[in-house]
Amino acid sequence: MRNVAKNFIYQSIFQVMKIIIPIITIPIVSKALGPPGVGLYNYTNSIAQYFVLVASLGVAMYGNREIALAYNRKENISTLFWELFFFKAIFTIAVLVVYLIVVSFFENRLILYVQGITILAVLFDISWFFMGIEDFKKTSICNLIVQTGTFLAILFFIKDSSDLLIYTFIQTMGLLLSQSLVWLFTRNYIKIEKISIANIFSHLKGSIAFFIPEVAILLYTNLNKTVLGIFLGSAAVGYYTNSFTINIIFTTVITTLDTVLLPHMSSLFAKDNIERIITLMEKTIHIQLFFSIPVMFGMLTVYDKLIPWFFGDQFSFMNYVVPLFSVLIVISPLGISLATQYLIPIGQVRKYNKSVIIGAVINMLGNLILLPIFGFFGVVFSNILAEFFVTFVRLRSFLKQTRFQFDIRKIIFYVISGLVMMVVTRSITINMPASLTTNIIQFFIAVSIYISLTSVLKVNPLIVVINGYLQENKF
Repeated sequence: MRNVAKNFIYQSIFQVMKIIIPIITIPIVSKALGPPGVGLYNYTNSIAQYFVLVASLGVAMYGNREIALAYNRKENISTLFWELFFFKAIFTIAVLVVYLIVVSFFENRLILYVQGITILAVLFDISWFFMGIEDFKKTSICNLIVQTGTFLAILFFIKDSSDLLIYTFIQTMGLLLSQSLVWLFTRNYIKIEKISIANIFSHLKGSIAFFIPEVAILLYTNLNKTVLGIFLGSAAVGYYTNSFTINIIFTTVITTLDTVLLPHMSSLFAKDNIERIITLMEKTIHIQLFFSIPVMFGMLTVYDKLIPWFFGDQFSFMNYVVPLFSVLIVISPLGISLATQYLIPIGQVRKYNKSVIIGAVINMLGNLILLPIFGFFGVVFSNILAEFFVTFVRLRSFLKQTRFQFDIRKIIFYVISGLVMMVVTRSITINMPASLTTNIIQFFIAVSIYISLTSVLKVNPLIVVINGYLQENKF
């Protein structure tokens, strides 16, 4: 568990930077490029992501798990590494060639060519290896360095809507560099090994098992941007993307522990320790809900005081969208936890696939039915429904197979505390202007109320951790 704690710290630092940097760059980019520019970037990126998906062919999850299992069984990870790398390289090169041919017929081909760098980045992506051996320090450091460089480049070069191509280049090159730098650390783990073509393609079946759900995931996340871009224009994609992103930033941080625990859970499974997995999940999921529920209510508290100064007046339409997406701050992390802490580590890929395929089908049907009726909001509702059913299917399967039980009393108190926090904070700050100062005041009021209420109701896990630390150190 000491290794898990260290990895969590490294990942937390990286994830915190993933919050801080967007918090600074999103308003700069939004105000410079406007809804059409932000939308066009995300629309073209959504097209590139379909090719990225095929290029990676499920190796991220599959490779993570296979390396974790081999590493804990003291097997030769060098041979496995090179087999997986060349397997992915073959597909990446082929996909990149096809992509460049296909997008040459598109209207915005120049931006799409630059977006193609994201496909090239797949070739150098070996984050799955370091995750598998539970070494998050190196990938976190590389990402941190590149993110800082990307942030500075955006700060200096992005001034107005004419800088869209430069912005696209900065983002895609940042991704390529972050994937490439990690190779500097492989020599401590990997040796040159002779491998055969047959062994390379022996991973096809296993990777496809993880590729199928990735296709489904893309269809209920990325497809929405593509649909909006085609039918409603790039400005609609801009509103949708920024609204979704502002909520998903918090989801990313909440799910940090899941990223760290996947190889650890795979290790426990390799040692036939299912009971330990469930015991650990009983703690992590309730801690997750302790944070995700108030963050959801927090977003419902601050959104109308945040959007005007953060994104600019051009994005005022987001006031109608952000509150709808806020529910995903609770729903999405729970579904991710069930997948990365249980279904994937113990090899239940079929049940994982089932959940995301159902989500993809619901999203596609939702877009087909709701887009003509509700327009923009039809796509939003489709996405929320898809995420809900993905989590529901995983949760239903998980509860059937295990002795896991939710502590309903705790969850009810989390919800009550969050609701009181929202109502009181909004009432106090209702007449304040939309500004950073107001949001800071709202933050401190809300946190104080939530921490106080959950402590009084004796459902605050932080109190337990602090008391345990004090007793251990005899304070």
